[in-house]
Amino acid sequence: MALGRCQCGAFEYSVEGSLGDVRYCHCAKCRRGNGTAFTANARIHRSQWSIEGPRDLITEYEHKPGLFKAFCARCGSPLYARSSQDPDDIRVRIGGLEGPLDVRITAHVWVGSKADWYEIEDSLPCHAEALPSGA
Repeated sequence: MALGRCQCGAFEYSVEGSLGDVRYCHCAKCRRGNGTAFTANARIHRSQWSIEGPRDLITEYEHKPGLFKAFCARCGSPLYARSSQDPDDIRVRIGGLEGPLDVRITAHVWVGSKADWYEIEDSLPCHAEALPSGA
């Protein structure tokens, strides 16, 4: 189990089981939403996610029709993204998780819109846009 919390500590959350494959997303929306060059996201089944604390502090922003980013309303910590097209899964922002994590970094996605000031210097596969679901 992986445990995490928001910056202000208003709530804690956990992910049961493996986080599996993690992708680094370089899209402009992730950069703006996190203030960094990219986000690290793990696609998990909703049943793996649980939260303790006031759920009313989780705010979702619909940045495109059917695409939502969730964050703490008090401190702004990013939590997950979800799509109404894929209701069984969420994409957890793994930066808020603590301790050793069972993950495998597999790719950089949306590098077609990455920050021009950031150089990718590893040997992971790079994709101009998103990979298809399941890939």
